[in-house]
Amino acid sequence: MCVGISGSITLTKEKIKQYALLSGDFNQIHLNQEAAERFGFKAPIAHGMLTMGLALEIVSSFIEKGMRISTYEMQFLKPIFQNDTIHLVGEKMQPENDSPTFVIEGRNGNQVVVKGEFVLTRE
Repeated sequence: MCVGISGSITLTKEKIKQYALLSGDFNQIHLNQEAAERFGFKAPIAHGMLTMGLALEIVSSFIEKGMRISTYEMQFLKPIFQNDTIHLVGEKMQPENDSPTFVIEGRNGNQVVVKGEFVLTRE
């Protein structure tokens, strides 16, 4: 048995800019149209860690008091461009032990752009 949750995030120009300021990652493929095009992208792309953080925000309601994330991994399958809206689905898998596992899938339209999972442990 599994339990699910879903939500959407839009990677706006402002969110990408704010993440660059917070992280110090000013790689121009995230901030500048011409630089993104030089590297073969149609538009600036969102930071991977920004996407991971926003995805975790959607599934964070599954995190119970007294638990912490012990592992969090994500695969970036397709670029996420500025102003893309990603529809995320998270599922809590029935744990075989005391460490619940959650799987996350993000779609842009009908394309899967990210997949990930995280594991919780008791503190």
